[in-house]
Amino acid sequence: MSDVKPRKARAKAPKVKKCPQKAPKRVYLKELMKTPEGRALKQSWVTKPRKNPGRPKGVPDGYTKKTIAPLREQAKKDAEKVVKIMSDKYNIEDEYQKEALSTAVEVMRLVGETRERLAAARLVLDFTKSKPASKSNVSISKAEDFLASLLQEDEQPDAEETSTDTQETTE
Repeated sequence: MSDVKPRKARAKAPKVKKCPQKAPKRVYLKELMKTPEGRALKQSWVTKPRKNPGRPKGVPDGYTKKTIAPLREQAKKDAEKVVKIMSDKYNIEDEYQKEALSTAVEVMRLVGETRERLAAARLVLDFTKSKPASKSNVSISKAEDFLASLLQEDEQPDAEETSTDTQETTE
């Protein structure tokens, strides 16, 4: 058994240079932060006020100021028509009320926050429709009407008896 020869080592693939895509990334800001001059430069960028940060006020998500402008104009025209009809139907004569209604209808017709649109719809309904009576008031009034009708029924037979009695005495 001592005649056993040692095994030959297996052949390995030659080492390949690494892919450039897998090389560690060189981030500009990371390199900049290594020197004091770079840190000062970055600090000046951070503290400098921005010229036009974000979207303009009143512009909903997904729109620019240019794309929302025609939609607003159309909503304003529709709101004026609707308010004119509502003022004729519900006798709204005050200019301030008409202006508030037209603004509310315009907000209701535009794309935007659901909360704002619901508040505008609530305002329009408050102007035009009366709120429904609560159920407790309705049930109390029905009970009172029922009791009143019972009292009237009790009084009517007495009145009929007295009327028949008076008819007999007159004959």
